Amino acid sequence: MEPHELSQEADPQSRGPRASFFTRKLAHKMKQKGIDMPPSVAAFLDTPLCSLDEKQVAYFEGKFRPLIPQLIAVLEEVYEELGADREGWEDMLTYNVRQETPIGICARAVLVKKERAAEDVLSRDLRAEQRTVRIERPLCFSEPAS
Repeated sequence: MEPHELSQEADPQSRGPRASFFTRKLAHKMKQKGIDMPPSVAAFLDTPLCSLDEKQVAYFEGKFRPLIPQLIAVLEEVYEELGADREGWEDMLTYNVRQETPIGICARAVLVKKERAAEDVLSRDLRAEQRTVRIERPLCFSEPAS
């Protein structure tokens, strides 16, 4: 193979559409679990909702929507394994998901769940700090007997 042929193969434009960060991570995690994601499903995940045809809309509503909670759970595992923070995850959403896509919906849902969990922890901590604790006076400070 000639050197110029290698550079053409390495050209990212010649490989066709590239899966988003979230789709790649989801597919990898699913593969670790022993589930192969067909390329057609991966392509569907990155298809902007505004460009879905009638058949894809029917698929989205009938078959994909019920799977969203399971996909979110897998993406949550990815989030934890990456040690991601909310800002970084949000940046990846902004950078990788220019238009709303099925995978973008799932990734955004992970972010919302993490934000709610953080708010719950914060409010629990605040409630714990705001509790009134009754302090018993030590015996040495007891009032003198009359």
